[in-house]
Amino acid sequence: MASTADFDEAQAGKFEREPALPEYLMHLSEREREQKMTLERLFAEQEHGLRQSYADWILRIVGAQFFVADVVFVTFAWAGRRWDLPPEVIEVWLAATVIQVVGVVAIVTRHLFPSRDRRPVAP
Repeated sequence: MASTADFDEAQAGKFEREPALPEYLMHLSEREREQKMTLERLFAEQEHGLRQSYADWILRIVGAQFFVADVVFVTFAWAGRRWDLPPEVIEVWLAATVIQVVGVVAIVTRHLFPSRDRRPVAP
């Protein structure tokens, strides 16, 4: 048994050589980077699928809305007023339709495909 005289405080807790890492820890940083890239690719694929599905549904809903609105307009004009509509009504109807299409497309496009190079505004 070693005496206290043989104990050197400067060498306490030190090994002559570093212990070897287990094999599964040898390339941990590379495995972490590979896992990160795999997860980013998976996220991008899922995000693309979600965006595609969302865009398809938006187009269907807007198309159905236009169809229903046009049917109501034609029914009102044909059956109710015998197509005796003032030109202002038709102009407003067409303008509202165009504004709605442009608005829906702009909003959906901006939120489905955000700018990825946005930089924070300096104060």
